[in-house]
Amino acid sequence: MKIVWIIVTLLLLAGLIVVFQPPASSERQVSAEQFEAQAASVFETPVVAPVVAPVVAPEITPAIIPTPVQPPAAINVPTVLPVIEPPSVIVDLAAKLPAQDPDASAAEPPAATATMISAGTEFTPDIPSIAQAEILPSKVIRLTDGSISVDDAWTIRGEGTREAPYEVSWEFLASAQETYTPRLGEKKIPARIAFLSGKHVRIAGYLAFPLVAPTASECLVMLNQWDGCCIGVPPSPYDAIEVKLEKERKGWRRHSINFGAIDGVFKVEPYLIENWLVGLYLFEAASIDEEL
Repeated sequence: MKIVWIIVTLLLLAGLIVVFQPPASSERQVSAEQFEAQAASVFETPVVAPVVAPVVAPEITPAIIPTPVQPPAAINVPTVLPVIEPPSVIVDLAAKLPAQDPDASAAEPPAATATMISAGTEFTPDIPSIAQAEILPSKVIRLTDGSISVDDAWTIRGEGTREAPYEVSWEFLASAQETYTPRLGEKKIPARIAFLSGKHVRIAGYLAFPLVAPTASECLVMLNQWDGCCIGVPPSPYDAIEVKLEKERKGWRRHSINFGAIDGVFKVEPYLIENWLVGLYLFEAASIDEEL
């Protein structure tokens, strides 16, 4: 029964709300009418298309193709040039000068052929004893031209005297390292090298003098370039010889490359420090010839 009375009460309240609700405002109605009028005017206004500026294509300038340049016509050069003869004075002087080869003293002479060896005479040279070394036998042949062939591979020119010293190469002297390496327990020096000890020998190479002293009584002659400080490769005992000069020398070019030939008494004297080879070859009473 209570539910029925609640429903009735709600219906009465809804009716009162409808009865007492105020009418719509005239301003609101006017505003709606004005809105409709404005909307109509907007839709009736003709649409004006926007003015678009015409697109002007850029003017294309035709490319300028260069005209190929024709190579100049070949110049005809005479194949035979005129020969200019030197004055007779120069010809006479040149004929008097002996032909010299700067590397002749350092070049290795060719090995003797089998025919030359068979025509020669084998002999046993006087070989001095070498301290801290055992002498390894070598085959020594005196050839018909006076030179010496050793072990069928090396040729030594000269006679071993002051007037005609033996001429050897650096390759020949360096061959001692094949059998003489004290730090490895190998202490055999070939007889072909040992027999040079005490003989006059000539060899050309690069010279290294003291850097500070104004005069020098000693120097090094080497296979490779070395200024004693910074330029070149330091030498080894097999490709360098300590030189004791017969006369003091001065006026050499410091920090530069000096080249010359050494003539002197050749010595094979191993210098060991705890079986490390420091030096092997030595020149005594030597002189320097730089006129190569």
